[in-house]
Amino acid sequence: MIEFEYLDKRVRRTKLDFYNAFIELLKQKKYEQITIKDIISLAGYSRGSFYNHYREKDDLLNEIIDSLFHEARRAQRAPYINEDSIDVLSLENEAIFILRHFKEYGNYYQTLLGENIRIDFRGQLSNQVVAIFLEDFDMEDTTEGNNLDKDLLNKYYGYGLIGVILDWVIADFPSETEDFSKELGKIFKYSHGTTRIKNKRRLH
Repeated sequence: MIEFEYLDKRVRRTKLDFYNAFIELLKQKKYEQITIKDIISLAGYSRGSFYNHYREKDDLLNEIIDSLFHEARRAQRAPYINEDSIDVLSLENEAIFILRHFKEYGNYYQTLLGENIRIDFRGQLSNQVVAIFLEDFDMEDTTEGNNLDKDLLNKYYGYGLIGVILDWVIADFPSETEDFSKELGKIFKYSHGTTRIKNKRRLH
């Protein structure tokens, strides 16, 4: 993860071992049931080694989440970091960067989205993605005289994007990353016309 680039190799390895041990334990038991003894035993370190980096297991959890969010922001911005604007109609495979991130850290995301932890990780992650949309994008209003709320539009796209991505993650990546990326590109370019009501008889 990004913070590791600036750490000593031994510290980097130690932190990653703690990360992996914690995530493995979280697959097996509730967060409240995990002890520091469990973490250091599985990671293969002493209690002193743990306390050199963290005061409590909450610190370890928060560092993992912060690191994931940092990497997710970098991946989300990768396609347009050097661009002044984006032509939505020309989108093809730009989502590949953020999708590769989720696939690389799929074990982390799937576990943190599971039932063994009480934090609203899905909500936190969704808010992170939407915050980037609001911070980075100024979408052009192509409607005439409607005075479209651009923040609302960014939220619409942001929550929609992260929603379908998280469904893909939770389902254990049922489609290949590149194929899914191209499908997302098509969705962003899609424009709703008249929508037909299906099974109209059921509405009565």
